[in-house]
Amino acid sequence: MSHPHAFQSWPFSLPVETGVFTTRQVLEGLEPIREVYHDPDGDWQFLCGTTLDAKDLKLVCLGCMVENDPTIGELAEMPPSWCATRQESGCEWIQEPYEPREDEA
Repeated sequence: MSHPHAFQSWPFSLPVETGVFTTRQVLEGLEPIREVYHDPDGDWQFLCGTTLDAKDLKLVCLGCMVENDPTIGELAEMPPSWCATRQESGCEWIQEPYEPREDEA
């Protein structure tokens, strides 16, 4: 996942090239990021909320996600086991703790 990114400032404590999960729909610009999960194990998920199909899941670098939607930088300090949701791109993020599924705990 090594490719160039040029950020004036970087909001996350993780490296730019950290692998994160998203969906094909987000990557292709078909849907905005509407759900962000910071999993108990430290993984991050940036999802559109329209698919649960495993074939749509993609692993990309965190830098690509920030380039795709810089507002996710507002969530950089969100603790593990928390999620953030919004109705559409440009709407305010609402953060709250979530109960991970048994296979995520």
